[in-house]
Amino acid sequence: MNLNTPGHHFCRPAATLLAILLLSLFSVAATTAHGQEFERNTLFDGLHITGSPVDIDAATYRLAVTGKVERELSLSFADIQDMEAVERRLLLECPGFFTDVGIWTGVPVRTILNLAGLHTDAKTIIFVSADNIYRTRFPVDYLLQSDDTLIAYRFEGRQFHRVHGFPVRLVAGGREGSDWVKWLGSIIVE
Repeated sequence: MNLNTPGHHFCRPAATLLAILLLSLFSVAATTAHGQEFERNTLFDGLHITGSPVDIDAATYRLAVTGKVERELSLSFADIQDMEAVERRLLLECPGFFTDVGIWTGVPVRTILNLAGLHTDAKTIIFVSADNIYRTRFPVDYLLQSDDTLIAYRFEGRQFHRVHGFPVRLVAGGREGSDWVKWLGSIIVE
């Protein structure tokens, strides 16, 4: 097949599948001559890297929940880990770049919103990165009904590396990767 012939081009699903296949070659565990396993450092359990990492100390980290809430919250990393966690197998898709699928562990966003107590006129929830560079917003109704929107702290059973959002990131199953805020620092209820 000549890819230069009009009408012959990769469709997006085929290109995505090809990219996943090629990238998986670089994310598999390898074995040294001495039989010790190691992982290539190009990917973390197959999870791709985007954005500039933020250095956050887990001991001093706080997730602020403010705005139209009954109780403003300042949750430590330990507070979040002590909450009842769920695991979800979710697809992270950054359109045009890559897809990753795996088991994410964290606390449902609605659990944290219920802990804060939303005002009846709350309409929108804004998630902001700790460096205040990135943010995304969701309708309140969507978050209160979603089983797949988490404040996550593990991927495939491992704590996140800082390049993947340590200590916590927003995971939003069914939404594009641009809505999955890494290094989550605050949740603002409007």
